[in-house]
Amino acid sequence: MAAAQAPIPAGSQGSEGILSLVDINYFLVNKLVVLVGVILFFTVVAVVGRIRRRPCPSQVAGTIKLSLLGLLLLYFEATLTDFPNYRLILARLQSVIVLVCLARLVIYLLVDMALALRRHGEVPMLLRDAIRLAVYLVAAIASLRLVFQVDLSAVITTTTVLTAAIAFAMQTTLSNAFHGFSVQIDPLMGRGTWITIPEKNLFGEIVNVGFRYITLRTLDNNQVLVPNSVAVQSIITTHGSSLVPAAERAAQTLTIGLPYELPPEQARSLLLKILRDEPRVLDEPQPVVRLQTLADSSIVYLLKFWIADPVQRGITFDALQTKAWYAVHRAGWGFPFPHRQIVTATPREPFPFSRQELLDGLRQSHLFSALSDGEAQLLADGALLRVFAPGEAAVRQGDEGSSLFFVLSGSLEVLADDRQVALLERGRMFGEMSLLTGEPRRATVRAVSECMLAEVPKQALAELLQRNERLLEQLSEALERHRGGIREHAAQRTEQDSDRRRADYLSVLKSFFGRR
Repeated sequence: MAAAQAPIPAGSQGSEGILSLVDINYFLVNKLVVLVGVILFFTVVAVVGRIRRRPCPSQVAGTIKLSLLGLLLLYFEATLTDFPNYRLILARLQSVIVLVCLARLVIYLLVDMALALRRHGEVPMLLRDAIRLAVYLVAAIASLRLVFQVDLSAVITTTTVLTAAIAFAMQTTLSNAFHGFSVQIDPLMGRGTWITIPEKNLFGEIVNVGFRYITLRTLDNNQVLVPNSVAVQSIITTHGSSLVPAAERAAQTLTIGLPYELPPEQARSLLLKILRDEPRVLDEPQPVVRLQTLADSSIVYLLKFWIADPVQRGITFDALQTKAWYAVHRAGWGFPFPHRQIVTATPREPFPFSRQELLDGLRQSHLFSALSDGEAQLLADGALLRVFAPGEAAVRQGDEGSSLFFVLSGSLEVLADDRQVALLERGRMFGEMSLLTGEPRRATVRAVSECMLAEVPKQALAELLQRNERLLEQLSEALERHRGGIREHAAQRTEQDSDRRRADYLSVLKSFFGRR
C-alpha cells in the first residue's frame, strides 16, 4: 500500500514528484473511504440493534472506536508534511488499523450475517473461530507484505526449524483443534444435545464446541470443559435433545430388583402402573417393563420409558424409585437383601399404626355410631395400613370398590371429573358408600403429601354381620340419614319417603353381603 512508500520531501519538483504526490493522495483517499464505510456500516448495525432492543455486540463498538482512531491518525498523516519520519510511522500504524477494521468488517459479513441467516442464527463457535483466524491471518500477511515490505519467502525459510519446534510443543493443542472439527461436523454432537461420558462420570448438555474443548452444562448448572481428544477417544452415549420429535428421542432406562417370591407378571403390572402414573413419562412411545436378569438375590426388571426433556432425567428417576418403594411395600412385598447378608435384627415397621385413632374415628362417625364398643374394636382390628406417596391415587373415579379409608396422617385431595372438590386431612374418612353398598368410586382421591390410611375391607364388616343380625337394619337407617344429610337443595322428605329409602338401602346391603 502507499503507506509503505517513502514520503516525498517538501519542495520536490518534476513530473516524478507530482506523480508520487498523486499516488500518496490516492491511497489516503482509499483509506479514508474504507474507514468511513466501516464506521457507517457498524453505526447502522448498532442503531438497528438498539431499535430491536438487542445488546450491541462488543466487536461493533470496538470497531467503531478503532475506525475513529484510524481517522485521527489519517489526519495527522496528511498534515505532518514537515516531519517525514513521524509521518512514515503514522502511515504504517494507520495502514495496520485500516487492515484490522477491514478484517472485522469481512468477519461480520461472513459470520454474523451470511452464516447466521443460513443457519438460522446458530453459528458454531468452532466455525466462527476458524473464519476469524483465516481472515486475520490474511490481514497479517497483507500487512507484512504491503505495509512493512517484508519478503515472506525469506521469513518462511529462516523459521522452518522454529515452526517445527512450536508445532511439537503444541501437539496436544493441535490434536484438540483437529478433533474439534470432527466433533463439530457430527450431527449427534450438536448444541443442545445431552450426552453421558461413563469413563468420566459426566452427564450434561453440550453448550459449545471450541478449538480445545467441549463445554458441558451439568444438572447442577456447572460448566465442565472436556478436551476434544477425550470426547473423541471415549465412549459417549447421546440422549438427544428436547427439540427433536418424541419418536426420535433416546429412551431412558432404570433397573429395579424385586423378590423371587413376587410373580413376574404381577411385578410387570405393578411397575408399569408406576410408569403410567408418572406425569413426566410420555404416553407415546409407550413405556415398557422387561425382566432383564435373574440375579443372585432378586429378579432385576428393566424400565424403559421416554421423557419430554433430558434435563428432567434425574427428577424422573427420583420420582419413579420413590413411588416404586411405596407401591411395592403397599402390595405386601419388599426389596430383597443379598443372600450373603445375615440379618440378625428384627426389621422395624417403617410406619407405626395406632388402631386407637381408627377406633376413635369410627366412634365419632354417625354411620357407625350404632356399633358397640366390642364391634367397633373388631372392625378396627380388621383394618389394613396403606401408605401413599405424594401424587399417588388411593382410589380412582369409576373403579369398583368395597372398602372404607380413614386418614391417619397427611392430606389428600378429592377430584371429581379432574376438578378438586375437597381436601381431606387427618381424622377424615372416605369410601363408606363402597364399603356398605359396593358402589363404584364417585371421585378420585389423590395424596397431596405422604399419607397413612387405614383401610377397612368388606370382609371385616361381614364378620360383624354374622355376629349381629340386627346390624344390617341399623346400618341401613344410618346410611339413609347420611345420604339425606349430605344431599344439598333436596326437597322436604316425608316420613313415608324415609321408610321407603331405608327399605331400599336394607335390600342393597343384604344383596351386597349375601344375606337373605
